[in-house]
Amino acid sequence: MTETTQTLTEDRVVEGITGALSAVLERDVADLSEDTRLSDAGLDSTGVLELLMQLEDTFGIEFDTENLEMQHFESVRSLAAFVIAEIRA
Repeated sequence: MTETTQTLTEDRVVEGITGALSAVLERDVADLSEDTRLSDAGLDSTGVLELLMQLEDTFGIEFDTENLEMQHFESVRSLAAFVIAEIRA
């Protein structure tokens, strides 16, 4: 995978996450940085489940629940890294 392809993939994943996050939180999240804590943005445990379902639909994948850890939901950046790893698995 070239660097450009990798960047496009990462950008697409971040875009998918922010879109799903916006739907789950029912508000615009364009003001969030990739390092904003998702809990500070208003994501709670129910929201995490909704977000996972949205992301599975968005990316056409099914997350392995054995790989899920709360640290993956600390920020958009940490969640993007997890999603990319799951896509490549």
